[in-house]
Amino acid sequence: MVVGLISILKIYKMKKILFLIAIAGALAFMTGCEEDIKGPLFTDDGIPGPVTSPEVENLPGAAIITYTLPSDEDVLYVKAEYTLDNGKQVVTKSSSFLGYIRVEGFGSAKEHTVTLSAVDHAENVSSPVQVTISPLTPDVLSVKESIEMIPDFGGVQFRWQNPNNAALAYIILSEDSTGTLVPIETIYSGVTEGQYTIRGFEPEERDFAMVLRDRWDNFSDTAKITVTPLYEEQLDKSKFNKIVLDGDNDMNAWEGRYEFAFDNLPGTFNHTWAGEGWPQLFTVDLGVVAKLSRVIILQRQGDFLYRHGNPRLLEIWGMKDTPNPDGSFDNWIKLKDAVARRPTLEGGTAAEDQEHAASGDEYSFSLDDPEVRYIRIVVNETWGLTGFIHMAEVTFYGQVVEEI
Repeated sequence: MVVGLISILKIYKMKKILFLIAIAGALAFMTGCEEDIKGPLFTDDGIPGPVTSPEVENLPGAAIITYTLPSDEDVLYVKAEYTLDNGKQVVTKSSSFLGYIRVEGFGSAKEHTVTLSAVDHAENVSSPVQVTISPLTPDVLSVKESIEMIPDFGGVQFRWQNPNNAALAYIILSEDSTGTLVPIETIYSGVTEGQYTIRGFEPEERDFAMVLRDRWDNFSDTAKITVTPLYEEQLDKSKFNKIVLDGDNDMNAWEGRYEFAFDNLPGTFNHTWAGEGWPQLFTVDLGVVAKLSRVIILQRQGDFLYRHGNPRLLEIWGMKDTPNPDGSFDNWIKLKDAVARRPTLEGGTAAEDQEHAASGDEYSFSLDDPEVRYIRIVVNETWGLTGFIHMAEVTFYGQVVEEI
């Protein structure tokens, strides 16, 4: 009898399970059907009234339009429809809670027509209202007008002003073998005062140019220059010699070594001991007399970027004759007051921070600077305000004028 009762319970449980499976399947089917239904959550036949009293604030390549919403309580948003100079159709929406809408992406400072419509929860659209805007000169054009191109060692230096921190692409062009200008590099930047030098060219006359592009694919005209790059080479670090003057800091603290700053290995670094005070400095004999064009100082990499003992404020001094061992600055000439950069502090992006840290801080010297053999680097402040300094790599470029 017990066995029979157990069998009956098993049959009951099985039927219950099958029933639950059937119910679940039905619910899934119903849910699936509901997901296939697309459209507004609410339906009604009432069309909202149009927006009224539009007012325009013109901006570079853009405009902000304020307006009064219709009295309809169910207005969800206002949409703006317009056409950019490159023919692209744009639809922008703004919540009914804002009372204004921003339209942007215009590539010229001329009149454009924007159509505004109010839309309710049922996606009913009001009658359109046309508004005329007159955007100011877009950044892609105004920044182009600020471009300066200067002949430099191994290439040309580009400088520009971007006061609105517009996110722009700076397309650099140069001649190919047929004499045609072709893109060779693109720089993405939103910093206020931009500077970039393209290098690696022989000292032969050639054309260089720059074209700007914004994120709506508006392009500037071409800024062009014909120059002869100055001859430049990287100084041979195997000729560098360690020199320690009175007052110089020990660069061999912890895992750091003096020579690691000149081994072409970004994973190694020099390092001073903590608590030695400011400024901190070290000296190097270049092993040649050179007309310097620039120096690249690479931060200690990894988790130490823009922090710890990486230099932020520093001075670079040079001289040709043998320096006084007492460490005095007699006959030394200051070549550069240098400030390390961090693009995000200048309106740039986190990606630019990473790219800059990987390429290093580049400090250019003046063509009027004298020929030098000895360099003294004076660090006055680090990113981490530490009591020590460290650098991954220090690389000099220029023209060797005398072998030793």
